[in-house]
Amino acid sequence: MDFQVLGSITIRTGGRTFAVGEPRQQHILAVLLLEAGRTVGHDSLVTRVWGESPPKQVRRSLQAHITRIRRVLEQADPGSAWLVRDAGGYRLDVRPDQVDVFRFRNAVRDESADRAALTEALGLWRGEPLAGLSGEWAERTRRTLSQEHEAAVVAWAAAEIRAGQAAATVIRLTELVEEHPLHEGAAVVLMRALYAVGRTADSLAVHERIRRALRDELGVDPGPELAAVHEAVLRHDLPPGEQTAPAQLPAAVTEFTGRAGEITELDRLADRVEDEPLIICLTGTAGAGKTATVVHWGHRVRDRFPDGQLYLDLRGYAPEEPVSPGDALGAFLTALMPGGAEVPLGVTERAARFRTELDGRRMLVVLDNAVSVEQVRMLLPGAGGCAVVVTSRDALTGLVALHGAHRVTVDQLPLADAVTLLGRLVGPRVDAEPESAAVLAERCVRLPLTLRLAAELAVSRPAVPLSRLAAELRAAQQTLDVLSGGDDQRAAIRAVFSWSLRQLSDQAVAAFAALGRHPAPTFDAHVLAALAGQPLATARTLLNTLARAHLVQPAGVDRYLMHDLLKAYATEAGSVDERSALDRVYAYYLAAVAAAMDRLYPGEAHRRPPVAAAASPVPGFPGADDARDWLDAELATISALAAHAATHGRPESSVALSRLLFRYLDGRNETVAISIHGHARTAAHATGDRAGEATALHSLGGVHLQAGRADAAVAHLSAAATLFKEIGDLSSQGRAVAGVGMVEERAGRYRPAIDHYTRALALFRHDTDLVAQAHVLTRLGTVEARIGHAAAVTNLDHAMALHRQAGHPFGQAWAKLGLAEVALTRDHLGDALTLHNEAVELFRTLGHLESEAWSIDGLGRTHTLSGHPDRAAEHHRRALDLFVARGDRDGETWALNGLGEACLAVGDPASARANHTTALDLAVRIGAREQAARAHHGLARVAVEAGDLPAAHRHYDRATAIYRDLTLPTADAIRKELAELG
Repeated sequence: MDFQVLGSITIRTGGRTFAVGEPRQQHILAVLLLEAGRTVGHDSLVTRVWGESPPKQVRRSLQAHITRIRRVLEQADPGSAWLVRDAGGYRLDVRPDQVDVFRFRNAVRDESADRAALTEALGLWRGEPLAGLSGEWAERTRRTLSQEHEAAVVAWAAAEIRAGQAAATVIRLTELVEEHPLHEGAAVVLMRALYAVGRTADSLAVHERIRRALRDELGVDPGPELAAVHEAVLRHDLPPGEQTAPAQLPAAVTEFTGRAGEITELDRLADRVEDEPLIICLTGTAGAGKTATVVHWGHRVRDRFPDGQLYLDLRGYAPEEPVSPGDALGAFLTALMPGGAEVPLGVTERAARFRTELDGRRMLVVLDNAVSVEQVRMLLPGAGGCAVVVTSRDALTGLVALHGAHRVTVDQLPLADAVTLLGRLVGPRVDAEPESAAVLAERCVRLPLTLRLAAELAVSRPAVPLSRLAAELRAAQQTLDVLSGGDDQRAAIRAVFSWSLRQLSDQAVAAFAALGRHPAPTFDAHVLAALAGQPLATARTLLNTLARAHLVQPAGVDRYLMHDLLKAYATEAGSVDERSALDRVYAYYLAAVAAAMDRLYPGEAHRRPPVAAAASPVPGFPGADDARDWLDAELATISALAAHAATHGRPESSVALSRLLFRYLDGRNETVAISIHGHARTAAHATGDRAGEATALHSLGGVHLQAGRADAAVAHLSAAATLFKEIGDLSSQGRAVAGVGMVEERAGRYRPAIDHYTRALALFRHDTDLVAQAHVLTRLGTVEARIGHAAAVTNLDHAMALHRQAGHPFGQAWAKLGLAEVALTRDHLGDALTLHNEAVELFRTLGHLESEAWSIDGLGRTHTLSGHPDRAAEHHRRALDLFVARGDRDGETWALNGLGEACLAVGDPASARANHTTALDLAVRIGAREQAARAHHGLARVAVEAGDLPAAHRHYDRATAIYRDLTLPTADAIRKELAELG
């Protein structure tokens, strides 16, 4: 007999569950179970159940409840005597291993417990412990159990990360951290998990949230373990033992059967991976189980590839657009490279970087559903240590002939294996009707896909003999044989699909057919509701029906996908007005994206295109986090929709998605941002939409600016400005010209930046957008402050007035930063400190992390100049966190240089040298020449401290040359330092 308290209080035996009765009886049984074999005194039992003030007749009530509990126990286990009355109380005669809470505790407390044991222990939890019980004892015990559960989740997640399965932990850890925002242990493991799956920015964001929570609620800083992990993430240097290997293989199919010969051959070939890059072509007909075979094998040999597995469905045979080599390389590089690393733009450069990243690693790369050699040629490693398995319906002769690939053919299952698979899926009926099972297997062409569909039909019709099912399928195939003109395999497969659909309702068939028109690989109930024109609740029911019939398969939480063969058949399966269905699904996504963006960035709603309300339901977004989570989850689908729209007669949808997502994509997922904006540009150009093309060019320029690619940013922004000028949109032209000014400003070329900002202001003369004018005035005044122009204060005051008039606190905060620059140049350090602090609070209130980072960095510079370098270092570290999280490379150079200056001032020249060197390397790569000069200046001071005068002179000379070329006054200050050095 098994007793359960980790959820509702229940008794299980012989596969049956017995309800204990009303809550008071459950309460008494729970108290006795948690003492497991020990006597609980009357008074103690009464206090725990009724509290400190029980009713007068409590003893009589207790006896009555004990009697009822005994009846339940007798019903569950006749003739037993589980509940015993001892002197002074009651005892439940159970062993601890019969109570779920003790099994859980034993597993968690066992220091040798592995991830499987911890997973099993957590599986004992069925919900809130002691569910439905109230009172002080129940609440206190529930809190204790919940804390034990939290610790177990953390231990389980740590074990999964060590085993290279970090991706499996992220959702559960995120939920735990959101529920307990001060739980440092959970935050530490979540940071490690996010870093391990390549989400460095999100890892740093977790640290920032808990740091704020600890400071605001407890007035303390993060503990040493959290601080150590934070520092390790920043430097891409996790402690030894941390596994950051990607683990992208999908889950293996259940009841995988057969393929012993193919698996043996894969094993034999894998033995050669040491000497050369191993390329395997797993080829065969559609539905033969090529993907299932490689995934099953990949999980089986994962220990041979300790650096992880990469997996990508290339969609070579799907109705959607096949994945291009460039996009495939972008996805792989994002998984392989640290969060702050830059993915090259060109496909040739990406291929070279991919080979570099694989060099020296032992990895399994699975390229699923390739349509041609050309699709995979650039995805091959250049050196030994890695195995690449390409699945395809094509023979891929060129891969074998030119690249030495080994072909393994996956054909129909042998009859014995096909019948075995049916037996595992259907059960004893196969043994009872072996001949009929063999006929059914042959009718399914002995292909795993069709066998699984037939098995599901057999399970759903338990009273129908297999012989009758085989006859039904034979009749369906004869009809299709006549229609197709012969007994070919494709007709047999289609017959199985048709037979499966005949068991469904007309509504489910229509849903299946509608999903065949979806332009993206994955979908959820909202998508089906839009495609099929059904209510959301109906769509959820229909998806469950299709999943049970194996016509769709899970692809994450509440998300599904469809085998490409089934998707192709779905387009034939029912009468669907494809144009209307796609109209509805695009309308749904445009409305949902617009709603999410309005929740995230309400102040910029006037700059986004108007979107019509969708006919189908759109998710609700109670808070900004909900909107961001939805966009994060849907981004791959939205990207696929943008590409489809650009190439399938919906250019306006591609352009609208780009415009709607501009701010969300700014500073995140650069590869996807370039794809979405790039498709919008292509679509707009092809249809003569010059305004749309100019807007997309402007967006692309912003992506390149954020990534530190100055030349590409200028090219796109200048092209956008030219197009805006040609169509007479002077305001948008001004924004593009101001964007070029920002490129010049980031490079430290302040005078050209002033020229561009001045031109932009002239173009805004007749613009009613006060915020746009004020923004440019802010940048103009800030740059003027840095080179000592007297007009800086006037322009910044004007900007502040316009921002206040427009009711734009975000702009007011930036104007304060500009005025703080003025205060720093005038040595008014108290004013600079006040202005920076005010800006920090405004940005923090508004939730603009990148802007907050700039204000925090300014605080650091101010504290260094004020003689408080220890405080300065703390601010620069916080700013660096935020810059890395947002992908702002220019900001990183500022924070690193500031940190170097602070470290030198506190007597830590080694850290100063490290930070300035890192800043110099990054500044040179992105063309931030002023920050490169600042890094040389810092390294010169470090060299002076170390007594290395030749190195000091060398760095001083380089800094002076750059500052002089930029015509910045800092060159004069350096000359004075050099003179003092002698």
